[in-house]
Amino acid sequence: MKPEDELTFIQEGMGIIEDYLASDLVYWPLRPFSATFPSFSLGGLLESLRRLEALQAQLPPRARSDLELLKARLERVREAQRDRYQQKLERELSSRLDAWAWYLEDYERHPEEAAASYPAQVHIRLKIDLLLEEGERLGLDMGKIQSRLRALDQTLRRNWTPGPFLWEKALQAAFPPDRFWWLYGRPRGR
Repeated sequence: MKPEDELTFIQEGMGIIEDYLASDLVYWPLRPFSATFPSFSLGGLLESLRRLEALQAQLPPRARSDLELLKARLERVREAQRDRYQQKLERELSSRLDAWAWYLEDYERHPEEAAASYPAQVHIRLKIDLLLEEGERLGLDMGKIQSRLRALDQTLRRNWTPGPFLWEKALQAAFPPDRFWWLYGRPRGR
């Protein structure tokens, strides 16, 4: 997404976040933007925030100010609805891990097709990482999830070909290769 689209996504998500946290949904459709934006989730919010922070220089001053206000609001919501926030985070982590495992299983069965779709699918892996980081920041026990993710990463590493950063160069500083190695290359098509 372009920086202004990322900001709109964050604004729309923060507009419904309290209803979202009170709901049973992990993925909340943003209307009328559902055709333009993905469904809202904590992982999607965290990804957009990280990407937009990396692209702040491309934003006009007013948008940078809006971003800071949105981040402050998110912090207040985290504190005021800590239990609901944590529950939603844990549910999304489980869902994203399942989706990533399914992608890797598809890769094992159909490596050419799955390797071709990797740049689109890797957003799942990024959201897992950001949700784990958020869980750790909140003091949650992420041991089982980290263990499962390590096993999935071993599968990916066995089939990995290092390469250039998958996204626009301006985002590289926000996703350094030592931590986000899976954004620097792709699985072999065999």
